[in-house]
Amino acid sequence: MTQQIEAIPLPLSRTKERLQRAAGPWAKLNPLYAGIGLIVVLVLPWILNNIRGGGFVLHLIILFFGWGMVVQCWNLIMGVSGIYSFGQVALFAVGGWTTGVLAVHYGWSPWLSIWLAPIVTVIAAMIIGLPTLRLRGTYVVLLTLAFHELLRNLFTTGPRILSGGGYGLKTVPKFGFESWFGGGYDKILYYYLGLIFFVITAYAIWRILHSPIGIAFRALRDSETYAISRGVDPFRFKLFLFAFSAFFTGLAGGFLTHYQGSISTSIFSFGILIDLLAMIVLGGWGTFWGPIVGTGVLTVLPEVLRAAENYRNLSIGLSLAIIAVFAPQGLGPLIANWVKRLFRKNG
Repeated sequence: MTQQIEAIPLPLSRTKERLQRAAGPWAKLNPLYAGIGLIVVLVLPWILNNIRGGGFVLHLIILFFGWGMVVQCWNLIMGVSGIYSFGQVALFAVGGWTTGVLAVHYGWSPWLSIWLAPIVTVIAAMIIGLPTLRLRGTYVVLLTLAFHELLRNLFTTGPRILSGGGYGLKTVPKFGFESWFGGGYDKILYYYLGLIFFVITAYAIWRILHSPIGIAFRALRDSETYAISRGVDPFRFKLFLFAFSAFFTGLAGGFLTHYQGSISTSIFSFGILIDLLAMIVLGGWGTFWGPIVGTGVLTVLPEVLRAAENYRNLSIGLSLAIIAVFAPQGLGPLIANWVKRLFRKNG
């Protein structure tokens, strides 16, 4: 399959060249800058943990790691591949409830149960993916939203072992960091665990985007008929994409469930779905850095504007509108262009 894709002439081969050029500046990153960045990332939680208000900032960063994984995976499906699936929050919930139920009701260690979360999530994605991938356009939207609503009803009004009386799982065991090193370092350890999960997810997606598989996804999005004529099997590629995305989404669900010690049925609210979609659009639809930037902005911005409580929603709306006007392609490509210019000046 790889050889077939690499042999595709003109449009796809040119796409591959553009992807390689886009990756160029990051591949030539100065080792000094990389080393400084690594030191900052590793030292940052210790600094924040010892300053006033730093614990809350650390909490926001941990949330950024978890939701950043979900948003990147959703962007891979919608932005890169053009599959309008709205079941990402439901898959996140499957991961959270899987590890939560095993830990709460069956006494599993979170260190074991969390690895069942992505596996069960992949199975759920296959169940919804098999019929979904045979549909097109609005039918995909409707079916995935139906899946979302089905799980919402199950986890809200279903058996008490799942619903917790309609409130979800409220006493999920954590990883036990609170008792390590005499306590007081739990958020630092959660930071490092979230960072590991986030980096692994981002690297895996980066490899997908800058590989023949990523080119095939873009080809299927832009012209499925042409991609099929060049030997790309749309069903196999899209099914792989659903499984890949579901795995890391379920892992994020498990991580945040154990970090927060609970998972609420409010996770299915329409507002959360729209917030995650806004992170993709704001950062840059179909790009690598866009979802990361968008998640960071919409994680921090509501807290920055919290002081203006009476005008908070209005302020957020105006801020997003300004960004949309001055950066219509998203903040990710805008920042990437700044970085490229910086490399040119230093190169």
